[in-house]
Amino acid sequence: MSGKDATDTKRPAVDRGASEAALEAAALRLLRRHGVLAGLNLREVADEAGVNRGLVYHYFGSRQELLRAALRRDVKERLAEILASGQLPFKARIQQLLRTMMGQDEAIRLSTLLVLDAQEKLPVAPLREQWISGFKHDMANGKIRKDVDLDALLALVTALSYGYVVFRQSMSDEFDIPAADLDFRVDAILGEMLARFEQPEAPGGEQE
Repeated sequence: MSGKDATDTKRPAVDRGASEAALEAAALRLLRRHGVLAGLNLREVADEAGVNRGLVYHYFGSRQELLRAALRRDVKERLAEILASGQLPFKARIQQLLRTMMGQDEAIRLSTLLVLDAQEKLPVAPLREQWISGFKHDMANGKIRKDVDLDALLALVTALSYGYVVFRQSMSDEFDIPAADLDFRVDAILGEMLARFEQPEAPGGEQE
C-alpha cells in the first residue's frame, strides 16, 4: 500500500473523532449557555460545532446518547483534578471533592437528569474504587474509625455533593445568602460532620 493510500485509509477515523469531539463540546457549550432544562436541539448542536447535521444521528443515534458521550468526555477531562485530591487528608479530600463538583455544575445537572431519565444506567461515582481504596488506607493508618461503613460513607458524600451542586443557586436565592458565603458555611458544616468519622486521639496525642 502506498503512503497516499495509507493516509486516505486513516483519514475517516481521524475526521470522525474530531467531529464527535466537536459535537460533544458544542452540546456542553449550548447547555451552559441556555441551561440544562432548556433542552438540546440537535440541529443547533450541529450548527454550533460546524458539522453536517446528518452526522449527529450517524455518530450518536439520539440526543440522549450525545448527552451521555458529552458528559463522559467532560468528566474524563476533569478526573485529574478530582484524583489530585487523593493526596489530601481525609476531611480535606472530601471537602475538595465538593469544591471540584461545584466547578462542574452543568455536568452534575446533566448527570442528574440522565439518571432520572433512567433509560440507561449512568455511573454517578465513576471513581468509586479509588475512593474506597483511599478510605481503607485512612482506616489502616488510624485516620478514620474502623467501624465506618465505607460504601455508605461514599454514597452519603456523593449524594450530598450532587444535591448541593444542583440546588446551590436556588438555595442561595431563597435564603438570600450570596452563593460564595453559603459555600463557605456549607464547607464548615461538612467538615464538622466528617469529623465524626475520624479516629479520636488517645490522651497522649496518638490515634487510638
